[in-house]
Amino acid sequence: MDKVLIVDDDRILCELIRKRLQKYNDRFEIMLANDGEEAVEVLNQKSVSLLITDIQMPKMDGMVLLSYINSKHPHIPCIVMTSYPNRELEARNSNDNLLRFFSKPLQFDEFEEAILRGLEQDMPEGSLKGISVSSFLQMIQMEASTCLIEVQSSAKEKAFFYFREGVPHNATYGNLKGEEAAYEIIAMRKAQITFINPPQEKVPKTIKTETMGLILEAFRRKDETSGLS
Repeated sequence: MDKVLIVDDDRILCELIRKRLQKYNDRFEIMLANDGEEAVEVLNQKSVSLLITDIQMPKMDGMVLLSYINSKHPHIPCIVMTSYPNRELEARNSNDNLLRFFSKPLQFDEFEEAILRGLEQDMPEGSLKGISVSSFLQMIQMEASTCLIEVQSSAKEKAFFYFREGVPHNATYGNLKGEEAAYEIIAMRKAQITFINPPQEKVPKTIKTETMGLILEAFRRKDETSGLS
């Protein structure tokens, strides 16, 4: 039987979701975790079919948990719950394993539909989709996070992307800096993402374009390059 792991430090909400989903007990089992650390313990012991997580949690937050999923369990589709309303993100149609964003309070009919669709995904054996860099960037923007992420794809050189209060601030990748580095980082496929402690010293701002502008330009360049090959 499929197992759905729900991760949120709001115990009342977790129990409400569990109760709402009881009608699907013959289709999947619900498991609960209070934070990212508990979720990792479950993931190491159980075979999870779908992960649903909040972002803001103690000990290990949702973004760090998702980066762990991306690295260790890239086959698991994910749904994100957030306290920040953003209709554009809720309605996104993603080609990666981050299926949907849902603002709290949850719209349960849509929420249930997303869970069922996630469990019905038919991925070829051995296929690993993972979560795209652009999805992580949109989460960082949505949560207005100040963070430094390390990004690496295959055996390529490590890249670094710094955000201040959700705004793209600085990026480096090899000899590239600023927006040119950002475009290359966003275009990386099956990238491993690690959240590391932001530097204490002031970081110069080398990026002027907002997140969605960077993403759109990165994809435009990628499509252009693909068309020439």
